[in-house]
Amino acid sequence: MRTVPTCLTCVLGDVYAAARQVTADPAVQLAVAKDCLAFLADTFDLQRVPSYYITEVHRILKRDTGVAIPFADSRSQLNQVAMRLADTIQTEAETLDGLARFRFLALWALAGNSLDSRTVGIGYSFEAAQMLRHLQSYVDHGMAKDQVDRLYERVLARTPVLYIHDNVGEIALDRLFIQEIRRHGCHVTAALRGGPITSDATMEDGRTVGLDRAVDRLIQAGPDTLGISWEEASPDLRAAMQDARLIVAKGQANYYVFSEHRAALAAEVFCLFTIKCQPVAEVVGVQPKQAVGIFL
Repeated sequence: MRTVPTCLTCVLGDVYAAARQVTADPAVQLAVAKDCLAFLADTFDLQRVPSYYITEVHRILKRDTGVAIPFADSRSQLNQVAMRLADTIQTEAETLDGLARFRFLALWALAGNSLDSRTVGIGYSFEAAQMLRHLQSYVDHGMAKDQVDRLYERVLARTPVLYIHDNVGEIALDRLFIQEIRRHGCHVTAALRGGPITSDATMEDGRTVGLDRAVDRLIQAGPDTLGISWEEASPDLRAAMQDARLIVAKGQANYYVFSEHRAALAAEVFCLFTIKCQPVAEVVGVQPKQAVGIFL
């Protein structure tokens, strides 16, 4: 999915809100805003996926503020709280079996996708203590579009999976879902970002929550991009995508990329994400803030 005109104000508003959280210096906030305005004025068109522009303005934020890992404390807290929550979820999952258990863990992994710190998500000032109530609301509402049963059939057939992660915190719940996928005999390769940007999970975050021990192979998807980048994908990710038979892609940014490049892949692509904005809601056919699990 490519940009639409409303993406322009969304991208700029998001990075300015982030700048206000990263620095209290109005001069630096203004520098970030002006540099992002200049970049967008020179480059914004309707031919790229939105995550390209979000990535680039947040790189400007890191450069202008001198903060290599914005929201480091929040990122760490989200991971720690989610790990504790994952223990409770795993205990409840043990009371279930078959498709019911698979769907339960898929739904919690999907609820975790709402832990996007950007303004279209939970916001940059989100308190980790609110996590359980926030996630439970998504679990209670379920999926607006639900093709998890089809995914379950592929898993029962032991189809190898390439799992593309999204946010910190969320990856602790992904770990439970991946363990369930592997319990059915599937080989799972997981991909995480090589550097921090907004709330996207890195290789270091993956090791923090034990994801490296839950998968068959953990690879770096690329550098500090919001979602994966088709242009900046690592050699490991490029090879994994070409070899894959089934890709599970978390998050709206990854939906952008896979919906745009679907024809270049032989694999089936299953997208598990919460809808963050009206343009995507209109394409998918649901309302914003709803959750979906769909094959492209």
